Amino acid sequence: MIGQTRWYLETLPLRGEVVCDLGANVGELSEFFVRAGARRVVSVEPLAENVAQLRARIAALGADDRWEVAACAVSDRRGEVLLRRADDEGVVANSAVISAEAPDALRAPCDTLAGLCPDATVVKMDIEGHEYEVLDQALAAMPGVRAWAIELHMTSRPLQGVIQQLAAHGFRVFGAGRAAGDPGGHWLTAEVPPTLSWDALPVAARRADGSVFKMLHVVARR
Repeated sequence: MIGQTRWYLETLPLRGEVVCDLGANVGELSEFFVRAGARRVVSVEPLAENVAQLRARIAALGADDRWEVAACAVSDRRGEVLLRRADDEGVVANSAVISAEAPDALRAPCDTLAGLCPDATVVKMDIEGHEYEVLDQALAAMPGVRAWAIELHMTSRPLQGVIQQLAAHGFRVFGAGRAAGDPGGHWLTAEVPPTLSWDALPVAARRADGSVFKMLHVVARR
């Protein structure tokens, strides 16, 4: 995560900002935002185990005056969503919104970004493919957001579509990558062309069912 936090320091306004961390997990990035001088941080996380760790971090840092937790999911509406939880050797890693009932599905309350943090000026979003529904609703509803830090996941949504959507709302979009031959090196910044497609990006992983996983870290800022 060192590469990611360093990149955020280089590309995001943080000091004095109201940062909403969507998909906060156990709070490593939320704590980074607090330490980087954010005026207020709202960590949005639906899994109870992760929420407990978030609250422990807040207490350990003595930051309850400017760091709070919303124990729910974010979506394009207020109500309830279905989640699939992913565990790694018994440690809760993350969860993803799913569209249909499944034997391992969890139900969680949800709200919109505007409902959770109406005064957000910076939004970090890592919500496993549900980011597009949130953006569709929030871009127009949240004109005060000056910067988005998003982990875009390959779904049926064309990548160029979301890049152009952000541009239409006045944002320039920058992607993170590493130099060829230096997979563990510093994250580099390049402006994302509006025609960039998922086909142009390398495969990040192959799933057990044979499908491929691709993602792109972007910062969109005015």
